[in-house]
Amino acid sequence: MTQLRRFCASLLPLMLLAILTVAGASASPHSLPDLGDPTGNILTPEQENRLGRAWLRGLRSQAPILQDPLVQDYVEHLVYRLASHSDLSEPDLAIVVVNNREINAFAVPGGVIGLNAGLFLNAESEDEVAAVVAHEIAHVSQRHFTRRYADSRRMNQAMLAAMLASLAVAIAGDAQAGMAGIATSQAAAIQSQLAYSRHHEREADRVGMQTLVNAGMDPHAMPRFFERMARSRQYAGTPPEFVLTHPVTETRIADSRNRAENLSRPPMRVTPEFDLIRARTQAAFISDPQQALTHFRGRYEGGRSIAQQAAGFGLAMSAMRARQYDLAESTLKQMMEQEPNQFWYRLALAEVAEQRGDHDRAIKILREVLDLMPGNYATSVMLARNLIAQEEYAEARALTERMLLKRQDPLLWSMLADAWGKEGDRARAHQARGEYLFAMGQEERGLEQMRFALNQSRERFAMHSQVRARLQEMERLANERF
Repeated sequence: MTQLRRFCASLLPLMLLAILTVAGASASPHSLPDLGDPTGNILTPEQENRLGRAWLRGLRSQAPILQDPLVQDYVEHLVYRLASHSDLSEPDLAIVVVNNREINAFAVPGGVIGLNAGLFLNAESEDEVAAVVAHEIAHVSQRHFTRRYADSRRMNQAMLAAMLASLAVAIAGDAQAGMAGIATSQAAAIQSQLAYSRHHEREADRVGMQTLVNAGMDPHAMPRFFERMARSRQYAGTPPEFVLTHPVTETRIADSRNRAENLSRPPMRVTPEFDLIRARTQAAFISDPQQALTHFRGRYEGGRSIAQQAAGFGLAMSAMRARQYDLAESTLKQMMEQEPNQFWYRLALAEVAEQRGDHDRAIKILREVLDLMPGNYATSVMLARNLIAQEEYAEARALTERMLLKRQDPLLWSMLADAWGKEGDRARAHQARGEYLFAMGQEERGLEQMRFALNQSRERFAMHSQVRARLQEMERLANERF
Protein backbone atom coordinates (compact mmCIF):
# COMPACT_ATOMS: atom_id res chain seq x y z
CA MET A 1 0.00 0.00 0.00
CA THR A 2 2.97 2.32 0.64
CA GLN A 3 4.00 1.95 -3.00
CA LEU A 4 0.45 2.70 -4.14
CA ARG A 5 0.19 5.85 -2.03
CA ARG A 6 3.46 7.11 -3.48
CA PHE A 7 2.17 6.34 -6.96
CA CYS A 8 -1.14 8.06 -6.22
CA ALA A 9 0.70 11.20 -5.16
CA SER A 10 2.51 11.43 -8.47
CA LEU A 11 -0.45 10.51 -10.69
CA LEU A 12 -3.38 11.84 -8.67
CA PRO A 13 -5.24 13.56 -11.53
CA LEU A 14 -5.15 10.36 -13.55
CA MET A 15 -6.55 8.24 -10.76
CA LEU A 16 -9.43 10.63 -10.47
CA LEU A 17 -10.27 10.01 -14.10
CA ALA A 18 -10.10 6.26 -13.61
CA ILE A 19 -12.56 6.48 -10.73
CA LEU A 20 -14.78 8.75 -12.84
CA THR A 21 -17.25 9.78 -10.15
CA VAL A 22 -14.74 12.19 -8.73
CA ALA A 23 -13.62 15.13 -10.78
CA GLY A 24 -10.28 16.78 -10.84
CA ALA A 25 -7.09 16.93 -8.89
CA SER A 26 -4.75 19.77 -8.21
CA ALA A 27 -1.42 20.18 -9.89
CA SER A 28 1.53 18.76 -7.99
CA PRO A 29 4.70 20.80 -7.51
CA HIS A 30 5.92 19.19 -10.73
CA SER A 31 2.85 20.09 -12.80
CA LEU A 32 3.36 21.37 -16.30
CA PRO A 33 2.75 25.07 -16.88
CA ASP A 34 -0.48 26.27 -18.41
CA LEU A 35 0.59 27.91 -21.66
CA GLY A 36 -2.83 28.85 -22.94
CA ASP A 37 -5.52 26.55 -24.29
CA PRO A 38 -6.20 24.18 -21.39
CA THR A 39 -7.23 21.30 -23.63
CA GLY A 40 -4.19 21.44 -25.84
CA ASN A 41 -1.20 22.75 -23.95
CA ILE A 42 -1.30 21.44 -20.38
CA LEU A 43 -0.46 17.91 -21.53
CA THR A 44 0.66 17.02 -25.02
CA PRO A 45 -0.44 13.70 -26.55
CA GLU A 46 3.07 12.33 -25.96
CA GLN A 47 2.91 13.30 -22.28
CA GLU A 48 -0.54 11.78 -21.99
CA ASN A 49 0.86 8.56 -23.47
CA ARG A 50 3.67 8.39 -20.91
CA LEU A 51 1.27 9.26 -18.11
CA GLY A 52 -1.14 6.53 -19.16
CA ARG A 53 1.59 3.89 -19.42
CA ALA A 54 2.91 4.89 -15.97
CA TRP A 55 -0.60 4.51 -14.55
CA LEU A 56 -0.93 1.11 -16.24
CA ARG A 57 2.27 -0.08 -14.58
CA GLY A 58 0.82 0.99 -11.24
CA LEU A 59 -2.45 -0.81 -11.96
CA ARG A 60 -0.65 -4.04 -12.85
CA SER A 61 1.22 -3.92 -9.54
CA GLN A 62 -2.04 -3.70 -7.58
CA ALA A 63 -4.79 -5.46 -9.55
CA PRO A 64 -5.00 -9.10 -10.72
CA ILE A 65 -4.55 -9.01 -14.50
CA LEU A 66 -6.20 -11.77 -16.54
CA GLN A 67 -3.51 -13.51 -18.58
CA ASP A 68 -5.74 -15.54 -20.85
CA PRO A 69 -4.46 -15.05 -24.43
CA LEU A 70 -7.80 -16.08 -25.94
CA VAL A 71 -9.79 -13.51 -23.94
CA GLN A 72 -7.11 -10.87 -24.54
CA ASP A 73 -7.19 -11.51 -28.29
CA TYR A 74 -10.99 -11.21 -28.41
CA VAL A 75 -11.04 -7.99 -26.37
CA GLU A 76 -8.29 -6.39 -28.47
CA HIS A 77 -10.12 -7.13 -31.71
CA LEU A 78 -13.32 -5.65 -30.31
CA VAL A 79 -11.60 -2.52 -28.96
CA TYR A 80 -9.65 -1.84 -32.15
CA ARG A 81 -12.75 -2.40 -34.27
CA LEU A 82 -14.52 0.30 -32.28
CA ALA A 83 -11.47 2.57 -32.16
CA SER A 84 -11.20 2.47 -35.95
CA HIS A 85 -14.72 3.94 -36.14
CA SER A 86 -14.19 6.50 -33.37
CA ASP A 87 -12.75 10.02 -33.23
CA LEU A 88 -9.33 8.66 -32.28
CA SER A 89 -6.69 9.38 -34.89
CA GLU A 90 -4.00 6.72 -35.25
CA PRO A 91 -5.00 4.92 -32.04
CA ASP A 92 -2.06 3.50 -30.09
CA LEU A 93 -3.91 1.60 -27.40
CA ALA A 94 -2.89 -0.45 -24.39
CA ILE A 95 -5.69 -2.87 -23.54
CA VAL A 96 -5.91 -4.67 -20.22
CA VAL A 97 -8.42 -7.13 -18.76
CA VAL A 98 -8.69 -7.20 -14.96
CA ASN A 99 -9.39 -10.60 -13.42
CA ASN A 100 -12.35 -9.41 -11.37
CA ARG A 101 -15.96 -10.57 -11.48
CA GLU A 102 -17.32 -7.05 -10.82
CA ILE A 103 -18.76 -5.03 -13.71
CA ASN A 104 -16.39 -2.21 -14.55
CA ALA A 105 -14.42 -0.51 -17.30
CA PHE A 106 -12.08 2.47 -17.41
CA ALA A 107 -10.06 4.69 -19.72
CA VAL A 108 -7.02 6.83 -18.96
CA PRO A 109 -4.91 9.19 -21.08
CA GLY A 110 -2.60 7.82 -23.71
CA GLY A 111 -5.10 5.25 -24.93
CA VAL A 112 -5.20 2.85 -21.97
CA ILE A 113 -8.51 0.98 -22.11
CA GLY A 114 -9.42 -1.57 -19.47
CA LEU A 115 -12.35 -3.72 -18.49
CA ASN A 116 -13.11 -6.30 -15.86
CA ALA A 117 -13.71 -9.89 -16.89
CA GLY A 118 -16.99 -9.58 -14.99
CA LEU A 119 -18.35 -7.49 -17.82
CA PHE A 120 -18.71 -10.72 -19.83
CA LEU A 121 -20.56 -12.37 -16.98
CA ASN A 122 -23.23 -9.66 -16.92
CA ALA A 123 -23.59 -8.42 -20.49
CA GLU A 124 -26.14 -10.24 -22.62
CA SER A 125 -24.64 -9.47 -26.02
CA GLU A 126 -21.45 -8.33 -27.69
CA ASP A 127 -23.12 -5.01 -28.47
CA GLU A 128 -23.58 -4.34 -24.75
CA VAL A 129 -19.87 -4.92 -24.08
CA ALA A 130 -19.12 -2.76 -27.11
CA ALA A 131 -21.33 0.00 -25.70
CA VAL A 132 -19.25 0.15 -22.53
CA VAL A 133 -15.98 0.06 -24.48
CA ALA A 134 -17.17 2.75 -26.91
CA HIS A 135 -18.06 4.96 -23.95
CA GLU A 136 -14.52 4.55 -22.57
CA ILE A 137 -12.93 5.21 -25.97
CA ALA A 138 -14.93 8.44 -26.10
CA HIS A 139 -13.35 9.57 -22.82
CA VAL A 140 -9.97 9.18 -24.51
CA SER A 141 -10.89 10.69 -27.87
CA GLN A 142 -12.49 13.73 -26.25
CA ARG A 143 -9.45 14.20 -23.98
CA HIS A 144 -11.62 14.40 -20.91
CA PHE A 145 -8.64 13.95 -18.63
CA THR A 146 -6.86 17.03 -19.95
CA ARG A 147 -10.03 19.09 -19.74
CA ARG A 148 -10.71 17.90 -16.20
CA TYR A 149 -7.09 18.40 -15.24
CA ALA A 150 -7.25 22.03 -16.38
CA ASP A 151 -10.41 22.64 -14.39
CA SER A 152 -9.04 20.91 -11.29
CA ARG A 153 -6.07 23.26 -10.97
CA ARG A 154 -8.38 25.55 -9.01
CA MET A 155 -8.56 23.02 -6.19
CA ASN A 156 -6.14 23.61 -3.31
CA GLN A 157 -3.55 21.29 -1.84
CA ALA A 158 -5.41 20.85 1.46
CA MET A 159 -8.38 19.30 -0.35
CA LEU A 160 -6.08 16.95 -2.25
CA ALA A 161 -4.27 15.76 0.86
CA ALA A 162 -7.55 14.74 2.48
CA MET A 163 -8.57 12.77 -0.65
CA LEU A 164 -5.35 10.77 -1.08
CA ALA A 165 -6.07 7.95 1.38
CA SER A 166 -9.58 7.35 0.02
CA LEU A 167 -8.31 7.35 -3.55
CA ALA A 168 -5.68 4.77 -2.64
CA VAL A 169 -8.37 2.49 -1.21
CA ALA A 170 -10.59 2.92 -4.27
CA ILE A 171 -7.92 2.31 -6.89
CA ALA A 172 -6.64 -0.75 -5.01
CA GLY A 173 -10.01 -2.42 -5.42
CA ASP A 174 -12.42 -1.31 -2.71
CA ALA A 175 -14.21 1.32 -4.76
CA GLN A 176 -17.18 1.64 -2.41
CA ALA A 177 -14.99 2.34 0.63
CA GLY A 178 -12.95 4.79 -1.39
CA MET A 179 -16.01 6.65 -2.55
CA ALA A 180 -17.36 6.81 1.00
CA GLY A 181 -14.11 8.24 2.28
CA ILE A 182 -13.99 10.86 -0.41
CA ALA A 183 -17.61 11.80 0.10
CA THR A 184 -17.04 12.24 3.83
CA SER A 185 -13.89 14.32 3.62
CA GLN A 186 -14.52 16.31 0.47
CA ALA A 187 -18.27 16.64 0.01
CA ALA A 188 -18.15 20.32 -0.85
CA ALA A 189 -15.34 19.95 -3.36
CA ILE A 190 -17.00 16.99 -5.06
CA GLN A 191 -20.34 18.74 -5.28
CA SER A 192 -18.72 21.68 -7.03
CA GLN A 193 -17.19 19.32 -9.59
CA LEU A 194 -20.03 16.83 -10.20
CA ALA A 195 -21.68 18.83 -12.97
CA TYR A 196 -18.40 18.82 -14.84
CA SER A 197 -18.09 15.06 -14.44
CA ARG A 198 -21.69 14.40 -15.50
CA HIS A 199 -21.20 16.54 -18.57
CA HIS A 200 -18.29 14.34 -19.58
CA GLU A 201 -20.34 11.19 -18.97
CA ARG A 202 -23.14 12.48 -21.20
CA GLU A 203 -20.65 13.46 -23.87
CA ALA A 204 -19.00 10.02 -23.71
CA ASP A 205 -22.44 8.43 -24.07
CA ARG A 206 -23.24 10.54 -27.13
CA VAL A 207 -19.89 10.02 -28.84
CA GLY A 208 -19.80 6.34 -27.90
CA MET A 209 -23.24 5.68 -29.36
CA GLN A 210 -22.17 7.23 -32.64
CA THR A 211 -19.10 4.98 -32.60
CA LEU A 212 -21.39 1.97 -32.20
CA VAL A 213 -23.43 3.03 -35.22
CA ASN A 214 -20.28 3.64 -37.28
CA ALA A 215 -19.08 0.13 -36.38
CA GLY A 216 -22.39 -1.44 -37.40
CA MET A 217 -23.50 -2.14 -33.84
CA ASP A 218 -26.72 -1.44 -31.98
CA PRO A 219 -26.84 1.96 -30.19
CA HIS A 220 -29.80 0.68 -28.12
CA ALA A 221 -27.32 -1.62 -26.35
CA MET A 222 -26.14 1.32 -24.24
CA PRO A 223 -29.50 2.23 -22.61
CA ARG A 224 -30.25 -1.50 -22.22
CA PHE A 225 -27.07 -2.00 -20.25
CA PHE A 226 -27.66 1.14 -18.18
CA GLU A 227 -31.19 -0.01 -17.31
CA ARG A 228 -29.91 -3.38 -16.13
CA MET A 229 -27.29 -1.71 -13.97
CA ALA A 230 -29.90 0.59 -12.48
CA ARG A 231 -32.09 -2.41 -11.59
CA SER A 232 -29.16 -4.22 -10.00
CA ARG A 233 -28.44 -1.14 -7.91
CA GLN A 234 -32.05 -1.14 -6.67
CA TYR A 235 -32.04 -4.70 -5.39
CA ALA A 236 -28.43 -5.20 -4.32
CA GLY A 237 -27.04 -4.12 -0.98
CA THR A 238 -23.72 -3.32 -2.66
CA PRO A 239 -24.11 -1.61 -6.05
CA PRO A 240 -21.97 -2.88 -8.94
CA GLU A 241 -18.59 -1.19 -9.25
CA PHE A 242 -19.67 0.12 -12.65
CA VAL A 243 -22.51 2.04 -11.00
CA LEU A 244 -20.14 3.50 -8.40
CA THR A 245 -17.68 4.73 -11.01
CA HIS A 246 -20.18 5.63 -13.75
CA PRO A 247 -23.27 7.09 -12.03
CA VAL A 248 -26.38 5.77 -13.78
CA THR A 249 -29.35 8.10 -13.30
CA GLU A 250 -32.86 7.97 -14.71
CA THR A 251 -32.08 11.14 -16.64
CA ARG A 252 -29.01 9.57 -18.19
CA ILE A 253 -30.91 6.41 -19.13
CA ALA A 254 -33.73 8.43 -20.71
CA ASP A 255 -31.26 10.63 -22.55
CA SER A 256 -29.41 7.64 -24.03
CA ARG A 257 -32.66 5.91 -24.94
CA ASN A 258 -33.96 8.99 -26.76
CA ARG A 259 -30.67 9.42 -28.58
CA ALA A 260 -30.67 5.77 -29.67
CA GLU A 261 -34.14 6.23 -31.19
CA ASN A 262 -32.70 8.85 -33.53
CA LEU A 263 -29.80 6.67 -34.68
CA SER A 264 -29.87 3.92 -37.28
CA ARG A 265 -30.29 0.40 -35.96
CA PRO A 266 -28.33 -2.27 -37.84
CA PRO A 267 -29.65 -5.76 -38.59
CA MET A 268 -29.25 -8.22 -35.72
CA ARG A 269 -25.81 -9.82 -35.78
CA VAL A 270 -24.85 -13.37 -34.83
CA THR A 271 -21.69 -13.28 -32.69
CA PRO A 272 -20.81 -16.80 -31.50
CA GLU A 273 -17.38 -15.63 -30.30
CA PHE A 274 -18.98 -13.47 -27.61
CA ASP A 275 -20.99 -16.41 -26.30
CA LEU A 276 -17.88 -18.60 -26.29
CA ILE A 277 -15.85 -16.02 -24.39
CA ARG A 278 -18.70 -15.55 -21.94
CA ALA A 279 -18.86 -19.31 -21.32
CA ARG A 280 -15.07 -19.48 -20.91
CA THR A 281 -15.22 -16.66 -18.36
CA GLN A 282 -18.13 -18.26 -16.51
CA ALA A 283 -16.27 -21.56 -16.28
CA ALA A 284 -13.29 -19.78 -14.74
CA PHE A 285 -15.34 -17.86 -12.15
CA ILE A 286 -17.57 -20.67 -10.86
CA SER A 287 -15.62 -21.55 -7.73
CA ASP A 288 -16.34 -25.30 -7.67
CA PRO A 289 -15.30 -27.15 -10.87
CA GLN A 290 -17.89 -29.85 -10.21
CA GLN A 291 -20.61 -27.23 -9.92
CA ALA A 292 -19.40 -25.73 -13.21
CA LEU A 293 -19.61 -29.16 -14.86
CA THR A 294 -23.18 -29.59 -13.66
CA HIS A 295 -24.12 -26.09 -14.82
CA PHE A 296 -22.85 -26.51 -18.38
CA ARG A 297 -23.76 -30.18 -18.80
CA GLY A 298 -27.39 -29.28 -18.13
CA ARG A 299 -27.29 -26.74 -20.97
CA TYR A 300 -25.33 -28.71 -23.56
CA GLU A 301 -27.13 -31.38 -25.49
CA GLY A 302 -24.81 -31.72 -28.44
CA GLY A 303 -26.78 -29.17 -30.44
CA ARG A 304 -25.56 -26.67 -33.02
CA SER A 305 -27.28 -23.54 -31.73
CA ILE A 306 -25.05 -20.73 -30.49
CA ALA A 307 -26.29 -21.22 -26.93
CA GLN A 308 -25.59 -24.96 -27.01
CA GLN A 309 -22.16 -24.52 -28.58
CA ALA A 310 -21.30 -21.97 -25.89
CA ALA A 311 -22.49 -24.41 -23.20
CA GLY A 312 -20.34 -27.12 -24.74
CA PHE A 313 -17.33 -24.82 -24.71
CA GLY A 314 -17.99 -24.00 -21.06
CA LEU A 315 -18.31 -27.72 -20.33
CA ALA A 316 -14.92 -28.38 -21.94
CA MET A 317 -13.30 -25.54 -19.97
CA SER A 318 -14.84 -26.83 -16.73
CA ALA A 319 -13.71 -30.38 -17.51
CA MET A 320 -10.14 -29.15 -17.91
CA ARG A 321 -10.36 -27.41 -14.51
CA ALA A 322 -11.61 -30.67 -13.00
CA ARG A 323 -8.83 -32.60 -14.83
CA GLN A 324 -11.39 -34.64 -16.70
CA TYR A 325 -9.42 -34.42 -19.92
CA ASP A 326 -11.24 -37.21 -21.77
CA LEU A 327 -14.55 -35.37 -21.28
CA ALA A 328 -13.01 -32.07 -22.41
CA GLU A 329 -11.52 -33.65 -25.53
CA SER A 330 -14.60 -35.62 -26.54
CA THR A 331 -16.81 -32.54 -26.11
CA LEU A 332 -14.51 -30.39 -28.23
CA LYS A 333 -14.25 -33.02 -30.97
CA GLN A 334 -18.03 -33.31 -31.13
CA MET A 335 -18.30 -29.53 -31.46
CA MET A 336 -15.61 -29.46 -34.16
CA GLU A 337 -17.60 -31.92 -36.24
CA GLN A 338 -20.50 -29.46 -36.17
CA GLU A 339 -18.44 -26.26 -36.57
CA PRO A 340 -15.13 -27.23 -38.22
CA ASN A 341 -14.19 -23.61 -38.97
CA GLN A 342 -14.27 -22.44 -35.33
CA PHE A 343 -10.54 -22.31 -34.60
CA TRP A 344 -11.10 -21.68 -30.87
CA TYR A 345 -12.11 -25.34 -30.52
CA ARG A 346 -8.71 -26.31 -31.93
CA LEU A 347 -6.97 -23.98 -29.49
CA ALA A 348 -8.92 -25.56 -26.64
CA LEU A 349 -7.81 -29.02 -27.83
CA ALA A 350 -4.24 -27.75 -27.70
CA GLU A 351 -4.91 -26.59 -24.12
CA VAL A 352 -6.10 -30.09 -23.22
CA ALA A 353 -2.93 -31.60 -24.70
CA GLU A 354 -0.77 -29.04 -22.87
CA GLN A 355 -2.40 -29.78 -19.53
CA ARG A 356 -1.88 -33.48 -20.12
CA GLY A 357 1.80 -32.79 -20.71
CA ASP A 358 1.58 -33.84 -24.38
CA HIS A 359 3.41 -30.78 -25.69
CA ASP A 360 4.26 -32.39 -29.03
CA ARG A 361 0.57 -32.77 -29.83
CA ALA A 362 -0.21 -29.26 -28.62
CA ILE A 363 2.57 -27.85 -30.82
CA LYS A 364 1.27 -29.77 -33.84
CA ILE A 365 -2.27 -28.41 -33.38
CA LEU A 366 -1.05 -24.84 -32.81
CA ARG A 367 1.21 -24.86 -35.87
CA GLU A 368 -1.74 -26.00 -37.99
CA VAL A 369 -3.81 -23.10 -36.69
CA LEU A 370 -0.99 -20.60 -37.33
CA ASP A 371 -0.73 -21.85 -40.92
CA LEU A 372 -4.37 -20.83 -41.33
CA MET A 373 -4.11 -17.62 -39.24
CA PRO A 374 -0.53 -16.31 -39.43
CA GLY A 375 0.41 -14.01 -36.58
CA ASN A 376 -2.64 -14.77 -34.42
CA TYR A 377 -1.77 -13.59 -30.91
CA ALA A 378 -3.48 -16.26 -28.81
CA THR A 379 -2.13 -19.10 -30.94
CA SER A 380 1.39 -17.64 -30.95
CA VAL A 381 1.46 -17.25 -27.16
CA MET A 382 0.27 -20.81 -26.62
CA LEU A 383 2.78 -22.14 -29.16
CA ALA A 384 5.69 -20.29 -27.53
CA ARG A 385 4.63 -21.61 -24.13
CA ASN A 386 4.61 -25.22 -25.36
CA LEU A 387 7.88 -24.80 -27.23
CA ILE A 388 9.55 -23.69 -23.98
CA ALA A 389 8.06 -26.67 -22.16
CA GLN A 390 9.46 -28.90 -24.91
CA GLU A 391 12.91 -27.23 -24.61
CA GLU A 392 12.75 -25.79 -28.12
CA TYR A 393 14.06 -22.47 -26.85
CA ALA A 394 15.43 -20.94 -30.05
CA GLU A 395 12.09 -21.21 -31.89
CA ALA A 396 10.20 -19.99 -28.82
CA ARG A 397 12.48 -16.96 -28.56
CA ALA A 398 12.15 -16.10 -32.23
CA LEU A 399 8.37 -16.32 -32.03
CA THR A 400 8.18 -14.23 -28.86
CA GLU A 401 10.57 -11.58 -30.14
CA ARG A 402 8.48 -11.17 -33.30
CA MET A 403 5.41 -10.53 -31.16
CA LEU A 404 7.33 -8.01 -29.04
CA LEU A 405 7.99 -5.93 -32.15
CA LYS A 406 4.23 -5.27 -32.27
CA ARG A 407 3.31 -5.10 -28.57
CA GLN A 408 5.09 -4.55 -25.26
CA ASP A 409 3.25 -7.30 -23.44
CA PRO A 410 4.52 -8.30 -19.96
CA LEU A 411 3.46 -11.91 -20.60
CA LEU A 412 5.79 -12.05 -23.61
CA TRP A 413 8.72 -10.66 -21.60
CA SER A 414 8.07 -13.28 -18.92
CA MET A 415 8.18 -16.12 -21.46
CA LEU A 416 11.29 -14.67 -23.09
CA ALA A 417 13.04 -14.47 -19.71
CA ASP A 418 12.11 -18.10 -19.13
CA ALA A 419 13.52 -19.18 -22.50
CA TRP A 420 16.78 -17.22 -22.11
CA GLY A 421 17.24 -18.47 -18.56
CA LYS A 422 16.80 -22.13 -19.51
CA GLU A 423 19.24 -21.64 -22.38
CA GLY A 424 21.80 -20.32 -19.91
CA ASP A 425 22.11 -16.75 -21.19
CA ARG A 426 21.99 -14.96 -17.86
CA ALA A 427 22.43 -11.47 -19.29
CA ARG A 428 19.48 -11.78 -21.66
CA ALA A 429 17.40 -13.49 -18.97
CA HIS A 430 18.02 -10.60 -16.54
CA GLN A 431 17.18 -8.09 -19.28
CA ALA A 432 13.87 -9.74 -20.17
CA ARG A 433 13.00 -10.22 -16.49
CA GLY A 434 13.73 -6.55 -15.89
CA GLU A 435 11.36 -5.54 -18.69
CA TYR A 436 8.66 -7.81 -17.27
CA LEU A 437 8.95 -6.52 -13.71
CA PHE A 438 9.08 -2.89 -14.82
CA ALA A 439 5.95 -3.31 -16.97
CA MET A 440 4.19 -4.96 -14.02
CA GLY A 441 4.80 -1.92 -11.83
CA GLN A 442 7.61 -3.48 -9.79
CA GLU A 443 9.93 -0.73 -10.93
CA GLU A 444 12.73 -1.07 -8.37
CA ARG A 445 12.99 -4.82 -8.95
CA GLY A 446 12.93 -4.26 -12.68
CA LEU A 447 15.75 -1.73 -12.48
CA GLU A 448 17.73 -4.14 -10.32
CA GLN A 449 17.39 -6.87 -12.96
CA MET A 450 18.53 -4.45 -15.67
CA ARG A 451 21.62 -3.61 -13.60
CA PHE A 452 22.35 -7.33 -13.33
CA ALA A 453 22.00 -7.54 -17.12
CA LEU A 454 24.37 -4.59 -17.52
CA ASN A 455 26.95 -6.30 -15.33
CA GLN A 456 26.54 -9.66 -17.06
CA SER A 457 26.93 -8.14 -20.54
CA ARG A 458 30.22 -6.31 -20.00
CA GLU A 459 32.00 -8.48 -22.59
CA ARG A 460 29.24 -8.01 -25.19
CA PHE A 461 29.60 -4.45 -26.40
CA ALA A 462 26.42 -4.15 -28.49
CA MET A 463 24.17 -5.66 -25.83
CA HIS A 464 25.92 -3.72 -23.05
CA SER A 465 25.23 -0.43 -24.87
CA GLN A 466 21.62 -1.42 -25.49
CA VAL A 467 21.00 -2.38 -21.87
CA ARG A 468 22.67 0.78 -20.56
CA ALA A 469 20.51 3.00 -22.78
CA ARG A 470 17.34 1.14 -21.78
CA LEU A 471 18.27 1.29 -18.10
CA GLN A 472 18.69 5.05 -18.31
CA GLU A 473 15.31 5.38 -20.01
CA MET A 474 13.62 3.20 -17.38
CA GLU A 475 15.15 5.26 -14.57
CA ARG A 476 13.84 8.42 -16.19
CA LEU A 477 10.35 6.94 -16.57
CA ALA A 478 10.33 5.64 -12.99
CA ASN A 479 11.19 9.10 -11.63
CA GLU A 480 8.99 11.12 -13.97
CA ARG A 481 6.41 13.35 -12.32
CA PHE A 482 3.50 15.14 -14.01
